[in-house]
Amino acid sequence: MTKCSISLLAVSILFSSAALAAVPQYKVNMRVGLKGAAPISINTVAKSGKKAYISEFSDDGQSETIVEMMARKSKQNSKDGLYVDVTVTKRVRGQKKISERTQVFAPNNQETEFGMNSKGRMTGNMSLAVMAHQL
Repeated sequence: MTKCSISLLAVSILFSSAALAAVPQYKVNMRVGLKGAAPISINTVAKSGKKAYISEFSDDGQSETIVEMMARKSKQNSKDGLYVDVTVTKRVRGQKKISERTQVFAPNNQETEFGMNSKGRMTGNMSLAVMAHQL
């Protein structure tokens, strides 16, 4: 009886420690635009510290936009959120054309925009809006 109780206790400690060590997951909604083009909308689940890849082909199939995202749990100005490292690559007919990279902090449940000035015009080659919800 005591052997069974000790085994049950050991198993419950093992599972509870595994749950504590689990990597946080986030539902990430992004809008990514390159060089003034209409932004593409991306919805994905990202694990903190892991890379996620999203790919979208044009209607004619001639070009592909690849978004690589590395998100990690972070805190800035007392706000929990994600620090997101985003690389966007455009391929046209198999040839790599554009590769833009940015880093942005996205507080939980708040949209963060990058690359837009106060009048709503692009200030660089890439515009990015990120909203993250911890799962």
